[in-house]
Amino acid sequence: MPLGSLEIHRLRNISQAGLELAPGLNLLLGPNGSGKTSCLESIFFLSTARSHRDGMTATMIQHGQEDCLALGGLQRQGLDYRLGVQRYRERSPSREIRVNGALVRKGSELARLLPTLYLGPESVDLLLGAPAKRRRFLNWGVFHVKHDFGATWAAATRTLMQRNRLLRDGTTGKDLEVWTRELASWAAAVDSARQAYIDEYLPVFLRVAGELTDQTELSLHYDRGWDEGADLAQDYARDLQGDLKRGHTQKGFQRADLRVDLAGQPADKVCSRGELKALVWALVLAQGALAQESGSEEMLYLVDDLASEFDARNRERMCGYLAGTEGQVMLTGVDVEPLAQATGEAVQRMFHVKHGEIQER
Repeated sequence: MPLGSLEIHRLRNISQAGLELAPGLNLLLGPNGSGKTSCLESIFFLSTARSHRDGMTATMIQHGQEDCLALGGLQRQGLDYRLGVQRYRERSPSREIRVNGALVRKGSELARLLPTLYLGPESVDLLLGAPAKRRRFLNWGVFHVKHDFGATWAAATRTLMQRNRLLRDGTTGKDLEVWTRELASWAAAVDSARQAYIDEYLPVFLRVAGELTDQTELSLHYDRGWDEGADLAQDYARDLQGDLKRGHTQKGFQRADLRVDLAGQPADKVCSRGELKALVWALVLAQGALAQESGSEEMLYLVDDLASEFDARNRERMCGYLAGTEGQVMLTGVDVEPLAQATGEAVQRMFHVKHGEIQER
């Protein structure tokens, strides 16, 4: 099971809490502002060393405290693991990650041990928000299916940063030429991995969307960040003066994007808010499905405020799908009645959250 135990310390309005979790569906009930979302955020923090809310990691630390801490115990392939992630208010480095007591530098080590997907009201920003959100979504999927992608991504990112530094400094000549060739090569490698992932992901997404939405004629379009058929190295040579003027590289893997179309029209332009939420949730759940089909162990799904903007039919479809994933689910809600109707007998453990305190019911 992904996560057997969870401890939360000094994170938002949760001063201290400890939970023993079931391997299937766990339900967190409580009024708005009680700490349900903070509990999910602590699990996401444990699996990524950051908040699911962009730019909000530093604010997770409880007011008046110097740090926050999440601890978790899990099993992978018959081995026990103890994870710990700590965030400091005024200390460098600002975070500390430990796996079985040993310091770990990269957050990707957490992601491999505790693959986690978040679904909430703000998830619609995946289609409504900036391309950076969709690139992060795409990279997560590639990372968990193409297991050598982490090294490729790190090398490409490092090379891009080096070229951008030279551009900002106005450096030309051999150094820039070397890093430009390197960047074109690594960008092609990132693009190749992403394209191979999209080819595997698309049929899974269409299948999941067929189960969870009423939409038909769906299509997914991947923009790699430079023109199809173009030679990126030649583009860099042609665009050099523009890159120097702006101080950064204008084309490449860092400009990639995804678009979902409905009957040939961008889904974010033609779907209602509720339809868009169902479509985005299908996008995310399809990622989890493909990761599991590709050999990853069970996923951990953090599902916040499922009842919001979903009618009874959609709630039942989503809960039925989640219960059938064989993954672990943390599901929050305000009222027990609509969730009880949607989940039926699938709930294995139920918690009540009030004023930052969490008690099993």
